[in-house]
Amino acid sequence: MTNDVAYDFRSMVASSADRFSEKDYLVYKRGGGLESVTFEGFEERVRALSEAFLELGLGGASIAVIGETSPEWIITYVATIIIGGVIVPLDKELSAEAVRGFINKVGCKAVVYGHKFASHFEGDFDELSSLEYKIPFDPSVTESSASRPEKGVVPFLQMLGFGRGLVANGCERYDAIPVDMEKVCAILFTSGTTGSSKGVMLCQKNIIHAINASYRVTGFEASDTVVSVLPIHHTYEMTCGILTPLFIGATVCINDSLKYIVRNFQLFRPTGLVLVPLFVSTIYKRIWDTARKGNKEKILRNSIAVSNALRKVKVDTRKILFKSVREVFGGRIKRIICGGAPMPPDLVAEFEAFGINLCQGYGITECAPLLSVCPEDDNRPGSVGPPIPGVQVKIDVEEVEDGKEIGEILVKGPNIMKGYFEDRTATEEVLSGAWFRTGDYGYLDKDGFIFITGRKKNVIVLNNGKNVFPEEIEEYLYKFDLVAECVVIGRKNDDDNVVVTALIYPDFAKAEEMGLGTDLNAIGGVIKEKLAELNRSLPSFKQVRGLELRRNEFEKNTSKKIIRYKIK
Repeated sequence: MTNDVAYDFRSMVASSADRFSEKDYLVYKRGGGLESVTFEGFEERVRALSEAFLELGLGGASIAVIGETSPEWIITYVATIIIGGVIVPLDKELSAEAVRGFINKVGCKAVVYGHKFASHFEGDFDELSSLEYKIPFDPSVTESSASRPEKGVVPFLQMLGFGRGLVANGCERYDAIPVDMEKVCAILFTSGTTGSSKGVMLCQKNIIHAINASYRVTGFEASDTVVSVLPIHHTYEMTCGILTPLFIGATVCINDSLKYIVRNFQLFRPTGLVLVPLFVSTIYKRIWDTARKGNKEKILRNSIAVSNALRKVKVDTRKILFKSVREVFGGRIKRIICGGAPMPPDLVAEFEAFGINLCQGYGITECAPLLSVCPEDDNRPGSVGPPIPGVQVKIDVEEVEDGKEIGEILVKGPNIMKGYFEDRTATEEVLSGAWFRTGDYGYLDKDGFIFITGRKKNVIVLNNGKNVFPEEIEEYLYKFDLVAECVVIGRKNDDDNVVVTALIYPDFAKAEEMGLGTDLNAIGGVIKEKLAELNRSLPSFKQVRGLELRRNEFEKNTSKKIIRYKIK
């Protein structure tokens, strides 16, 4: 593992290009085959795009990016930050209206997007008053000449070609760009509408600290190969799955389809992965389903028992006994970092039995995002590990249970955000002096390992790592005539999947007016019809699938706010 330290984005890219040169950094499918970008080639593209942006007056500007994971996406992200700009990564599942709303809110001067998203930006620029350049990246388009682009639609490869021409003609502004580690360089919007979403503002210091900590605690090295699976607009994937490998010299292979994730694992043969619990649980179930279908379940269980017994006497036969299991991941897998949602603690031991180190990490977008990771040699089930280097953690104790001091988790360190974009009130609610209030509840053990016991703020974290902000759904529900009070929570169903569930205290007076009386079944029938109508207007992951009616009001505090943590 390298002993170097990343200081800023430009020097990190240059250092990696120098140290790893012709080694593949990005490997991806395109045109029916595999293509790659070396570390040296990545720096060349970043430099060219940066020079093009600077020449066109985009230095220091806000630039949005949306699309599937691709070299173009990553190059745009890094180049924008290097030229002193503000990158605005957008969720590709957002509606066109929401995407345009965020671009307007920040005042982006350019948007770079995958060709599948062209319809989001069709027509003139009247609606997007600040936007000067629409830059689609379409792999079917060949690189254009180095002529200066006019404002409007400029294909990515034309922009890159223009930048390469500037570099070839001796343009050297890239190396002279001043570095301000405290300046906001990224704005990441939380889930929700453009009105209710908060824009997390990160600076280079925040992200660089998380990268330096990530390479120390993940155990990944230059010899590793990882597969990028998670949505790239998430800081978890970008920091740990993309930028940390860039720094340490590891190769990143891009998964092009969740449908073929196992096939791609076997193609790319990763040694390390950064995943959410849903993927791990799904693959685990697949392993056992395959064993059952092949009448090998008993053999697999016996092999685990034999292996565990041998390990107690320092004999490790896991690579031999569980070769077929490890082949699901391509045969070379060593470590999986799991985060973004709670992970069943028993999976740690199950994967350890197969010879795969599965550990849980903890992060929040506001912390760039990494806060803790369980170390490889001290993987405590149920824990998200000790704080990363440079980060302090304390508990704002609210109760003591079985000797554990439980309360809100507060953190302090160089990775804490600058604040929320144009939202001083929300910023002041979570930043108390130097301490950031995570909204998560938990405790520390005697060694400082973090255990999370409560929900992340009020956010509902689905099994696939998607976040649903209940306040947004509650705003819709309160428009229903029959709803007096409501709380939206995540409730696990029989399949152990988290379901968005509405808990409702009906307006019984209104129900009487409607001739429903106090019959909860009749009231529920009307509300279900309204829910079905609402769901048709919401993205699938936000749709309300559960409904529970109650006869009593929710318990409230002195300011008449519902006390959420007491809801069962």
